[in-house]
Amino acid sequence: MTSDETLLLASGIALGANSMILLFAFWSWRDARRDQAAARQTLRKPAADAYLSSFRLYRLRQRAGARR
Repeated sequence: MTSDETLLLASGIALGANSMILLFAFWSWRDARRDQAAARQTLRKPAADAYLSSFRLYRLRQRAGARR
């Protein structure tokens, strides 16, 4: 193997390792963003359920003619 081939091999290995590091960083960023969106949605769901149940109670009271 000549010195040029050895240099190309080392450069290829270095470029491959750096591109894998960037790929793993991108995958990690994407997974973190997806997890954050899922956590946000998990926090919103009980609040939405509470709002809808209170709205249903309000409508039932209005239909029955009851006042607060």
